[in-house]
Amino acid sequence: MQVKIGVFLILSFCGFAVFGVQELDSLQLNCQKKRIKSINFEDLHWMFRERVPMENQFEIPVQLDFFIQDASGLQSKIYSLGAASENKENLFAYSNMTDDPLLVWGNTLAQEIEDFKTLKDSLATVFNPRGYRFKFLQSERGLAKQMDLLNRGRSKTALSFHNFNLAMDVGIYRRGRYMRRSHLYAKVGSLAKDIGAFWGGDFVGFPDVGHIQAFSNGADLMQKFPELTFEYIRFKHLYEQNYASALAKGQGDLVEDTRQLILELNKNRVQQFCACSQAIPIPNELSAEWF
Repeated sequence: MQVKIGVFLILSFCGFAVFGVQELDSLQLNCQKKRIKSINFEDLHWMFRERVPMENQFEIPVQLDFFIQDASGLQSKIYSLGAASENKENLFAYSNMTDDPLLVWGNTLAQEIEDFKTLKDSLATVFNPRGYRFKFLQSERGLAKQMDLLNRGRSKTALSFHNFNLAMDVGIYRRGRYMRRSHLYAKVGSLAKDIGAFWGGDFVGFPDVGHIQAFSNGADLMQKFPELTFEYIRFKHLYEQNYASALAKGQGDLVEDTRQLILELNKNRVQQFCACSQAIPIPNELSAEWF
């Protein structure tokens, strides 16, 4: 039996709204209340994803309130991840409550990951300085590790290309000793760019000379794979906080990648369903009109 979910209670379309006059922070995505008669289950997944910020894989959204219409008529319902439901497993799977994004996006990114592996092998071939040893230190990284690095100030982003196996960290050694700083990292970066990668030493505000990645930034990745918006959207509040903080300090030039990421997220979610922050009761005289 197909279930229709009335959305006048807390659900609405997303739309663009302009605030202020500053060009860099004038575009925001807000929930605008609209009359929507029903939504599909995929839209419900998105609303779980966007409604509750998740800063690690243990913070699971609790519930969404809505009106549901079935054979017995209009009823007020609470949809909970913990409730028994024929769609519960699908909701967990689609909402990607996992420490490993590759479990969800591995097939989507398979060709990109393979191409990046080829690039990695090529870099190891062309960079072989006499008297030094070159090693790949890390490629794939789980979300729990990424959040730990973020919380300790070791990373500036909630979601890294390492989480998609599209980045690698490299190390240069001399006489068995790891060299944290060396002019040779710039050489590695130059060679990496020559073969189509992007070097962390070019990062503005937070350079990482031992880092190589497959795309210039998250916005670039989402432009090619819009479906990854679903992965980035749960951290949107963190990106917005970082961006606003930098602007307040007059450091907007240091967060240009963050600005591009926020705009790409907004573009991919405009005119789509979202869950509003407060519930609004349906007036009795309008119930028949809505359903």
